[in-house]
Amino acid sequence: MFFKDKVVWLTGASSGVGEAAAYAFNKEQAKLILSSHEPEELERVKNNCSFEAENIMLLPFNLTEHDKIPGLAEHVLEKFGKIDILFNIGGVSQRSLVKETSLEIDKRLMDINYFGAVALTKAVLPSMIKNKSGHIAA
Repeated sequence: MFFKDKVVWLTGASSGVGEAAAYAFNKEQAKLILSSHEPEELERVKNNCSFEAENIMLLPFNLTEHDKIPGLAEHVLEKFGKIDILFNIGGVSQRSLVKETSLEIDKRLMDINYFGAVALTKAVLPSMIKNKSGHIAA
């Protein structure tokens, strides 16, 4: 089990690819931080996991709340001491033609999908550099 006891933070863990990744890493006995803006769905995902509850942290937040992200990273580091892998999976999509989409919608997409991932990466990266270990994926 390559990921056994690795600390893996997944955004977008309440559905889709993020949820599937949570189950895959759980099967490998990784320690999980599950994040999304949907706390009830995160609880459901946690309940579907088979690993010990102390190895799964639910950390609901909205990727647009950039100012809260450094504190969340500190909270994770206090509990687990490190973050081995950060998967920036969380995001939203827009299904409309460019000519029909307002600039406000485009800004919201960038705020969540791009700047949210950048803010979280910047919060996690210093500990990875300090530990000379870690991986970040989007």
